[in-house]
Amino acid sequence: MTAGHTLVEILVALLIFTVGALALAASSARVAQALAMNALRERAGRVASSRIEVIKSQCGIAASGRETVQQIESAWAVARTDSLRISVTESVSYFLPRGSRTETYRVTVWCPG
Repeated sequence: MTAGHTLVEILVALLIFTVGALALAASSARVAQALAMNALRERAGRVASSRIEVIKSQCGIAASGRETVQQIESAWAVARTDSLRISVTESVSYFLPRGSRTETYRVTVWCPG
């Protein structure tokens, strides 16, 4: 019985270790890409939320418009539903590696007289 390992056993162990290390590197690249996409989605949501809050605070003079903030295109439409409410439609568009994405938010805002 020998006390050490054979060359074949060491080569097989190195092969298994290499395959595992490559799999880990590939999955961490996917995780990094997913984190970047989620950060962009979250930023687009914040842009939309911020715009809706600004419109709420300026309810009497709110108007439709568009702007680009941090690579996110924001467009909003304001329509008066009656003397006390306005309807706001906010759309944010941004680009991902697989193409562009648009998310739309609709809200009715009460305007105190």
